[in-house]
Amino acid sequence: MSYYWMMPADPIAPIWLVLPLALIALVVQAGYLIALKELPKGVMPASRKRIRTASSWMSMFVIPLSAYGFGIATMDDPGLFAIVWMVVIGLIAGILMLAGLDAVNTLRLHRNAKQGLKAEFRQSLRLTKPVFEDEDE
Repeated sequence: MSYYWMMPADPIAPIWLVLPLALIALVVQAGYLIALKELPKGVMPASRKRIRTASSWMSMFVIPLSAYGFGIATMDDPGLFAIVWMVVIGLIAGILMLAGLDAVNTLRLHRNAKQGLKAEFRQSLRLTKPVFEDEDE
C-alpha cells in the first residue's frame, strides 16, 4: 500500500530560510576554495591540497542541490524529488570518502616526517661524537 499521497505538497523548509543559508554557505565555501588556491607553495603538501580542493568543489555542488531539495522540491514530482536527494546523498558520501582519504594521507605525511626526523637525529648523533679526556695526568 502506497502512502505517498499522505506527503505534503510543500517543500521541507521555507524557501526564505533555505536560500539565504545556502548563499552564505556558498560564499564561505568559495572563500575557502580561493584561499586554498592562493596558498604559497610549500605551506601545504600538494596531496593534501588536491584532496581538499576536490572536496571543496564537491561541496560547491552539494550546497545548491540540497537547498533545492529542502526549499523548492516537493512531492508533486516524486521522481525529481528522489533524484535530487540521491545525488545529494551521493555527493555527501563522496565528501566523506575524501575526508577519510585526507585523514589517511595525513597519517602518511606524519609517518614520513617522523622517519625524516629520526634519520636527521641519528645523523646529528653520529656527527657529534663525545670527546673524553684523560683526567689521570
